[in-house]
Amino acid sequence: MSSPFDTEGLSAAHDRSAPKAIVIKAPGTNCEIESRDALMRAGADAIIMTTHEIYKLPELLLRARILLFAGGFAHGDDIASARIMANQFRLRLGDTLLRFVNEEGGFALGICNGFQAMVKLGLLPRKDTTLLQQEVSLVHNDSGHYECRWVRMKVEDSPCVFLPKGATLEMPIGHGEGKLVVGESFDADHTDLVALRYINEDGSAATTYPANPNGSLSSIAGITDPTGRVLGLMPHPDRSYLPYQHPEHHRREIAEHEMGGATLFHHLVEAARNS
Repeated sequence: MSSPFDTEGLSAAHDRSAPKAIVIKAPGTNCEIESRDALMRAGADAIIMTTHEIYKLPELLLRARILLFAGGFAHGDDIASARIMANQFRLRLGDTLLRFVNEEGGFALGICNGFQAMVKLGLLPRKDTTLLQQEVSLVHNDSGHYECRWVRMKVEDSPCVFLPKGATLEMPIGHGEGKLVVGESFDADHTDLVALRYINEDGSAATTYPANPNGSLSSIAGITDPTGRVLGLMPHPDRSYLPYQHPEHHRREIAEHEMGGATLFHHLVEAARNS
């Protein structure tokens, strides 16, 4: 069969050094097009694959360097956000996912609903890298309703190899279940697996609403795994990689370095290119 990365003539597809990326689309996913576009603009050779396609041909995952779990409402968020998708991935792709990350050195990014899927299938935080076992979860916001606003985050000193440590990133959120809660095996205050924390304007940890938009434990906005190649976050880099997406774009000229999503995607693609 021809390579699934023979894309529609997009420029990155002609760059032999462009890392291959798969964006997963489940029924109800709604951010896959933006995610693919952001990856392509950052220099990846990216395609969208449905869960049905990847379940039938799981070996295709091993041809990629980046796997992206996009945002939305997978399977209508029935039972709980991304629970059905998480269960299916663990049962049907669990061994392949572990091989992709552990043996092939693959990179994985989960955004919002994709982050919810990652934690529920056990791909994050994965303190034991040989297992897929749920250790944390994302539950209903303390506000009791869907939250949609821009937030600030600080990049923590975590193992994540594609986040600029110490940087402040601004991105929008859009979720109803974004409060991170943990089990006994995960100490949120004494672990280096916290990759991103919500912060106030003065740079201090955001412990109260609305800077901490969901009541997340220890102000956590995103976590990584011990390899540093897997990251999940609730805010949307796929909605903050183009200057016109910035809320002040109509008031002033927005530079690309101000776009937190562009920063994240460029660092991810470069890390995958150089690995």
